[in-house]
Amino acid sequence: MRARSPLLSRLARSLLLLSLGALGFATVGFGALSITTPATASFSVALNGADQTSVYQLPITVTSNGQQSGWHLIASATQFVNGSFTFPSTASEIVSVTSPAACSGGSCSLPTPSGSVVYPVTLPNTGGAAIYSAANGTGAQTNVMTANVEVSTPANVYAGTYTSTVTVTIAAGP
Repeated sequence: MRARSPLLSRLARSLLLLSLGALGFATVGFGALSITTPATASFSVALNGADQTSVYQLPITVTSNGQQSGWHLIASATQFVNGSFTFPSTASEIVSVTSPAACSGGSCSLPTPSGSVVYPVTLPNTGGAAIYSAANGTGAQTNVMTANVEVSTPANVYAGTYTSTVTVTIAAGP
């Protein structure tokens, strides 16, 4: 059994930060696809000696111009780290992606989910995993999706500031 740390009085004040990276690219032949996310997002956990989960929202703006053949979002995340302390590599999961209620831009259309994305989607450290797929003929112009990201905080985590980078990409086709 581990001795209680003098940091316990500060555990309730611990803050976990998450740095988000966003990637976007254009596809050839299907019109331009781009994606943006906020530069940072954060959440905090009052450590109490028990495993906990926190959920934060990650807005994802998708812009799809030209011929509409659908698109899909792929996400990955690095392991939460604070110096030599880490969370488990599977601590982050996308528990859902909320489709927008409205879109913007001329001839815009709301995305209709397609494919076989089953939530929760654990964010791997490499390669990425599909988190949303828009059907052919949907998701044109600008749509803002919201990914709900759950982070599992282990009971034995040390107090401090932890960071992780989430990368979201978009590709043509459902």
